[in-house]
Amino acid sequence: MSSFTTYNLLEACREPGCPVCRLERRYVERYLDTQFYENVNNPDLRNILRLSMGFCREHAWLAANERLGDALGFAIIYQDVIGAALELLDKGVPPPTRRWANLLKRIPEQVSAMVYKAVFALTPQKRCPACQQRDEMVSIIVSSLAEDLGQAELEGALRASDGLCLPHLRLCLKAVRDSVSCEKLITIHREKLEALHAELAELIRKNDYRFMKEGLGKEVDSWLRAVAMMVGNPKSRQ
Repeated sequence: MSSFTTYNLLEACREPGCPVCRLERRYVERYLDTQFYENVNNPDLRNILRLSMGFCREHAWLAANERLGDALGFAIIYQDVIGAALELLDKGVPPPTRRWANLLKRIPEQVSAMVYKAVFALTPQKRCPACQQRDEMVSIIVSSLAEDLGQAELEGALRASDGLCLPHLRLCLKAVRDSVSCEKLITIHREKLEALHAELAELIRKNDYRFMKEGLGKEVDSWLRAVAMMVGNPKSRQ
């Protein structure tokens, strides 16, 4: 194998669901854990979080629900973030850009300046840093997969897995640089889509009162696997 990332992909292929989703989730959890337990007082992180108004909804609740940050860490970060928002509410704001001007046209003139100042102060000026880190890591994972797909071990692991979800499959197809790897990816996932399509048809058939007595087999959770294939692994613990 050409990289540690590819080794991790091999491991993730042995687990249910999209292996890229699994590695993405694992990386984000490690990132959040590090920020909450080691970097809450880091000036650079604090400056970024002031501009992003903390973490996005997905990653803030991931950290809270999975206990990746404790109460003190959350309190330090969000006391600072809310304080920065309150300061902006009291300060002047830059002149509206064209995007803001178009919004303000729909607001009564007597309140438009007040609305602009408040909405600007309460709108993130930067992306969630966890989202940015996630996207960078996914790019590395997808590039590694596309580069090493010619190796039999990774190809076999991908065939034996549940396959990539469609969002990550699209990214991987954009990253391949040769026709052989492209054809392999399409073939592998066409077979998986065809098999899932057939299982869904069987689930539908067995819900017909005439065939209910047959009982459900492996198609019982095909509807959940179909959702995962279309949009990625669930956000709950993977």
